Amino acid sequence: MYKATEDDIPRVWEIFKKHKEWFPHVRLFHVRTRVGREQVILEDGVVITYHKNQNNRKIGQNTDVKVEKGSHMIHQILNENVGNGNSEKVIKKFFDFVGSDVYLTVRADNVPANKFYNKIGMKEVGEICWSQGKMLGKVWKYSTE
Repeated sequence: MYKATEDDIPRVWEIFKKHKEWFPHVRLFHVRTRVGREQVILEDGVVITYHKNQNNRKIGQNTDVKVEKGSHMIHQILNENVGNGNSEKVIKKFFDFVGSDVYLTVRADNVPANKFYNKIGMKEVGEICWSQGKMLGKVWKYSTE
């Protein structure tokens, strides 16, 4: 998998700007920081930001879902050209690349994303909420077992 470098930041940022509806909270400094930590995949126009969990803990404050040390957390996945099939190909390659369980959270009202996670074999394992309970979300898990 190709990890984005400093030279890729402008392209990664342009892809994020195309998807502001779902990622209004992402700022350029976030992209720079993740690239600096080697936590950004850029492959075939698909961006994945992620990290490896360093300990066992709850996935967030407003959920009961726990992640295990050594598993991975996807923060964002987005495709430069929605509908071209690259997201499915790249995320499956990512699952093989990390070789661990993978978790992610997504807004409950993001119907296309939730359908996608179900389609690629992830399982909905819980709920989460943000914005003092005003924004509901789902927790998905890809299991290596």
